[in-house]
Amino acid sequence: MVWRQQRILGWGTLLFLIALPVLAWPGDTFAGTYPRKAIQLVVSFSPGGGSDVVARVVAKYLAAELGVPVNVVNKEGGNQIPAILSVLNAAPDGYTLLQEQQANSAIKATLQDLPFKLEDRTYGPLTVGGPNAFVVSGKSPWKTLKDVVEAARRDPGAFTWVRTGGSSFTDMVTLQLFDIARIDASKTKPVDFPGVGPGNTAVAGGHVMLGGGGAGSVVAMVNSGDLRAVAVTGDRRLPALPDAPSAKESGFPESSLMNWYGISGPKGLPKEVLDRLDAAAKKLAQNPEFIKDLEKIASYPIYTPPPETREHVLKEAELYKRLAAKFGK
Repeated sequence: MVWRQQRILGWGTLLFLIALPVLAWPGDTFAGTYPRKAIQLVVSFSPGGGSDVVARVVAKYLAAELGVPVNVVNKEGGNQIPAILSVLNAAPDGYTLLQEQQANSAIKATLQDLPFKLEDRTYGPLTVGGPNAFVVSGKSPWKTLKDVVEAARRDPGAFTWVRTGGSSFTDMVTLQLFDIARIDASKTKPVDFPGVGPGNTAVAGGHVMLGGGGAGSVVAMVNSGDLRAVAVTGDRRLPALPDAPSAKESGFPESSLMNWYGISGPKGLPKEVLDRLDAAAKKLAQNPEFIKDLEKIASYPIYTPPPETREHVLKEAELYKRLAAKFGK
């Protein structure tokens, strides 16, 4: 009986000694799995805007896939540069990520003296896409994108359009339209606004002829009748704007610039982290509830793996540089 108790104690001691090294490791270094704690998803725009709305939908479903909270952190201002640098300078452990989009990467190719290079980050997968809309006043006689183009060709000097700084994504979409429609943008009259919201309010009031923006940003004013969406970029219609034909349907298939959102991180992000984020993004693209929530904000899921995302960003940057150079920005 004494021997048996000693034997039991012996086995217990042995099991404890086997487990001891495991118990001694801190939580963040135990095992090789990612993630093990909450993730910060940095958004370079203020709460309530289109980028923020997309980020919160992505964060909700990404958290469910990864099994940890994904917290949206808004760091607006400074032409998005402070937000970008806060991620690029963070530890490359996957717990500080950036909601990647044109404004954070490709569009920056039009600016001088950036404190970073487009290559100096780890590009993850793309998760969400959506077109830009071309809008006119709800009382405008123009019903189609061809009507708009013909008016601009006929009298470019009288044609006014919303410009938000000259190097924003919405500006590039309009400049691309002028380019493919062979309209001399230098003869048109851009009207400067601090954002597409104020600009489109001016369009609704009949003060500016053409406005635009991410399709989700115009849905409410289109539904109210204040604006008319004459087209959306790309080759597909949106359930949220069923009466707006695609640019391809409208006869301008080259008007293909799309809003896109994805994930990026600091340079040197481990393969384990990148693979985990990539797998999660692939699942999101097939999630019916995710798709349904994106439809409400005039967006849809897209999935592009990290290597293709990087290639897409750098290729698009060249297009923006060409447009900016051609139109003198």
